Amino acid sequence: GYWFDPQHNSGVEASFFGLEQVSTGFNANSAGNPILARPFLNAITNAQDVQLIAFPGVLSGAVSASETSRLYGAGALYRREIGSWGAERFGLLVGYRFLHASDRLDILSTSTVIAGGVIPPGTIFASTDSFHASSNFHGLDLGVAGEYMRGPWMLEWRAKVALGASLNEAQINGSTTITAGGVTAILPGGLLALPSNIGNTTQTRFAAVPDFAVKAGYQFAPTWRVVASYEVLYWTGVQRAGGLIDTTVNPNLIPPPVGGGPQRPQPQFDTSSLLAQGFSFGVKHEF
Repeated sequence: GYWFDPQHNSGVEASFFGLEQVSTGFNANSAGNPILARPFLNAITNAQDVQLIAFPGVLSGAVSASETSRLYGAGALYRREIGSWGAERFGLLVGYRFLHASDRLDILSTSTVIAGGVIPPGTIFASTDSFHASSNFHGLDLGVAGEYMRGPWMLEWRAKVALGASLNEAQINGSTTITAGGVTAILPGGLLALPSNIGNTTQTRFAAVPDFAVKAGYQFAPTWRVVASYEVLYWTGVQRAGGLIDTTVNPNLIPPPVGGGPQRPQPQFDTSSLLAQGFSFGVKHEF
């Protein structure tokens, strides 16, 4: 940041933060026992159904799911002090706020036919469902800030709200590879990602981002101060990968498709709110 005057009545500041990419996962495999299956709501019978991955004497298989997400943001503010009372100062804030959140979910399953009638033993089915969501927020940042000084000690606080738009994007992909008798065929669609919902979609939604921060510091030299702070941020209208999934499936569309019935799953665009909070510790130097 930079103050325009020695009295620190007006100034500007810029900031950036980023959270390390976080991943979670799940894996399971079976030679047939225990049973592995992926559940869905059957769009034809309107009853719960499953896609078998492993079943005693019929199928052996494995299933895995991985989710990766990240969050970062930046902003610029103009600050104007509006008054002081004793050791307290108060100011107004106005500026621009940018946020980016991305979320990716991949589900992979593989099944090998152990014994069967219509389908030859040794046939391998490998399917993939991929859901990728991202949100970019652009908004006007408005807020108030206060500062209290007592000897070498300092306490700062600020409360802001950014009002603007979240530009949400979604990418849904799926495929199934079938290998039988040395011949491999690749078909579009997995289980939750089928031709009925595969594709890219965009959506713009109004969003609000309240933000509150408090900072405490101790001055150990004329222009140097050690500081510790806490900040919490709440973002509405965020697109997450889970909000793209329609769990109602027409089994006639699962590869290899036989056709008939409703076009399900359908593209979904359910948004949710995101809460982020963090602590920081550092050293501050004022010119």
